[in-house]
Amino acid sequence: MAVLANTGFYRQDKAGKTLILACPEKGAPELVYFGLALPLDTQAANLYLAMQSGVPQAMLEEPPRLSLLPEAGRGWLQSPAVEVTALDRPAWAAVWSLDKVVEQNLGFSVYLSDTVAELAVCLNIALLESGVLSQKITLTNNGTTQVNVERLACTLPVPEYFTERMGFYGRWCQEFQQERSSWQSTWLQENRQGRNSHANFPCVIVGEEGFDELKGRVIGAHLAWSGNHRLKADYTILGHRFIQAEALYLPGEIVLQPNASITTPEFLANVSDQGLNAMSQAFHREARTRLQLSKPRPVHLNTWEAFYFEHDLEQLKALADAAAEVGVERYILDDGWFKGRNHEQAALGDWFVDSKKYPNGLMPLIQHVKDLGMEFGLWFEPEMMNPDSDLFREHPEWALQLPQYDAVLGRYQLVLNLANPEAYAYIRERLFSLLSEYPIDYVKWDMNREYTQPGSDIHPEAHAQVLALYGLLKEINDAFPALEIESCASGGARVDFGILNYTKRFWASDCNDALERSAIQRGFSYFFPPEVMGAHIGPDQSHTTSRRHDVAFRAGTAMLGHLGIEWNLLDANAEQKQTLTRWLSHYKTLRNLSHTGRNWRLPSADGRAQTQWALDQEGVSGFAVYSQLAMPKQAQPLPVRFPGLIAEQTYEITILEHSTLGGHLMKALPAWWEQSLTLNGATLSNIGLQLPIIDPEALILLTIQAVPATEKN
Repeated sequence: MAVLANTGFYRQDKAGKTLILACPEKGAPELVYFGLALPLDTQAANLYLAMQSGVPQAMLEEPPRLSLLPEAGRGWLQSPAVEVTALDRPAWAAVWSLDKVVEQNLGFSVYLSDTVAELAVCLNIALLESGVLSQKITLTNNGTTQVNVERLACTLPVPEYFTERMGFYGRWCQEFQQERSSWQSTWLQENRQGRNSHANFPCVIVGEEGFDELKGRVIGAHLAWSGNHRLKADYTILGHRFIQAEALYLPGEIVLQPNASITTPEFLANVSDQGLNAMSQAFHREARTRLQLSKPRPVHLNTWEAFYFEHDLEQLKALADAAAEVGVERYILDDGWFKGRNHEQAALGDWFVDSKKYPNGLMPLIQHVKDLGMEFGLWFEPEMMNPDSDLFREHPEWALQLPQYDAVLGRYQLVLNLANPEAYAYIRERLFSLLSEYPIDYVKWDMNREYTQPGSDIHPEAHAQVLALYGLLKEINDAFPALEIESCASGGARVDFGILNYTKRFWASDCNDALERSAIQRGFSYFFPPEVMGAHIGPDQSHTTSRRHDVAFRAGTAMLGHLGIEWNLLDANAEQKQTLTRWLSHYKTLRNLSHTGRNWRLPSADGRAQTQWALDQEGVSGFAVYSQLAMPKQAQPLPVRFPGLIAEQTYEITILEHSTLGGHLMKALPAWWEQSLTLNGATLSNIGLQLPIIDPEALILLTIQAVPATEKN
C-alpha cells in the first residue's frame, strides 16, 4: 500500500489521552489522532489507512494532505505553516523531507528540511502531564543569505464534524465576553495591538453541534503569546477542518541571518468529550503545573480606588489598620508613590520614591503593614514612560516610536523600548534597586496602552519587545524567587499562558462591578483557574458603572477567584465591616477547594442565573455560588445539579451566606431551607437542589460536605 510506504508512526499516551503521528519520508508529519485514550493494541497504520479518502474529479492528482506543517509546495491551497521570502531561492514554497524523529521525555521532536529552499524546521509536539497538547515550531535558515519570515504557524487538524465555534471578544471593563456561531466559513482573528488586548483573547473553541458546559465533544485552543497574534479556524473544499495559531509579524520584522532560527510561541489545545467544563479542567491543571504555588492565595487590599493619586501616609496606615481588622493578608500600594506622580499625565519612568509624599521613603508604611501581619505589594508600570518625565526628557530615543513621525500617545503615555539595551538596563536597575531596598512581597505589573508604530529606526520591533519583556520578568524571578508578580494591562488586556510562565496572577478587569464581573470571570475561567484571577470587592457604588450592590453580591462574586478588596474601608460602616469579615473568613476556609480542586460552570435553564461549583479532587467537599443575574423567565429557578459527587456518599448541605430574601418574591421558602438536609451524591448530581427565589443581582453561598460514616449511623 503506497500510502503506508516509508511512513513511521509514533504514539504517546498521557492523562487519559492518546496522540498518534504519521511521519512520511517525503512530506510533513500528520496528526493521525488526538483524543481520548485508544486501546494500546490499536494499529496506528490501519487507523491511518482507514482515514484516507478517494481522489475527486477536477482536483489535483494527489490532493494535498492536511498536515501539522501544511506545505504550499505540495499543493496546499489554504494558508501554509511557513511563509518565507529570499532573494536567491524559492523559500516561499518549501517542500519538507523527514530527517529524523527524536522521542523526548514528553512527546516528539520531528526534524525536516528542504535543500532547495535551504530551510529546516523542527516540530516539537507533546501531550503534557495535564493532558493538554503542546506544539512549537523552530525554523532555521540553512542558506548563506538572509531570509524574511512572513508567517510561522502551528496547525491543529480537528474532526470534520466539529461545526460550531465559540470565541471571545470584549473591551475595557468588559473583557472575556463569549460569542458562538455555526462554523461553516473561515474565521480569522488578528491582533496588532502589541499586547493581547481587551478584544482579542488568543483562544478559540470548536466542537460538535450542540456542545455545552457538560456534554459534547470540543477542542479548546490557546496561543501562549503576549503580543500580536493571528488565530484562524478554517476548512477546505475537501472537508478538512483546522485551527492555526501564530505570532503575527509586522512587515519586515523577522529577518533570519544564515544559521539563525526563530521559534513560535507555544500552541496549546485540549480535547474533551464531556463538554466545556472538562476542557477547562485540563487547562486549569496545566496552569497549576506552571504556577507551582507554595501557599494559599492571600486576601488582597489594593489602594487604588480608595485614594488614587492622593497619598497621605496617615490615611494609608489607617486603611492598613482597617484592612487587618477585617482579615486582609496582603496590602498593595498602587499608583502615585513615585517622584512627581500626582496625576496620570506625568512621571512614568521616574521610578524613585516621591520624597514629598514619603520623606522617609516607603519603609514607614511597609513596616506598619508588616507589623499588622500583612504582606506588602507595590504597583509598577515598567514598560511605559510619559513625555512629561525626566526619563523622556533625558532619553527621548528610548521610546518605542518611529522618530520620523509625531508620537502617538495613549493615556498620555509612550512605550519604553525594552529591545533597546540601554533602556532595558535602566528599567532593570530601577526595579532591582527598589526590590533590593524594600521588603516587597508582590508586584502589580501594569501595562496601560497599545503599541503604535512600534520601532526605533525604520524597522518594527513589536515582537522583540515581547521577548525582552519575558527576559526581564525571568531575570526578576530568578533574582527574587519569593516575589509574586501580577500581570495587569488596563485590566485583562494581557492574559495568556506565555506571560503566566513568569507571573502568578492576572487582573481580569478594571471593572469591579459584580454584575459585569459575573460574565467577565466566567469567560476567563474557560482557560484559566480561579486562583490566578484577581477578583476584588469594590465600593458600594462601582467606579466604572455607577451601579450599587450589597456586600453579599460583591463578596460572593469575588469568592470565585483570588479575592481582594478595592474599597476605602474607612468609609465602610460597622455592619458592612462585620459582613465583610464573615465573607473573608469563608474565603479562607474554602479557597483550597476552589484553587486546587475541580471547577464547573453550571448551566442555567433560562440563562438568567449562573452557578459556579468547586469540588475537591476526592469528591468530598465542595461549595457553590448561585448568582441570580436577571429576572428569571419562569416563576422560580429550576433545581441546580452538582456533578462530580460520589453516588453512594451522603452529603450535608449548609447555607453559609445569602443576599436578602424578601417576601415580595416568595410566600414561603423551600421546605428544606431552615432544616439540616442530607442527600446522597447521586441525588445531588442527577436531580439537584431547589433554591429559593431571589432578587436579580443577588446570590447564595452554600457548601456540600460528605458526612463521615460514623455520623450517618
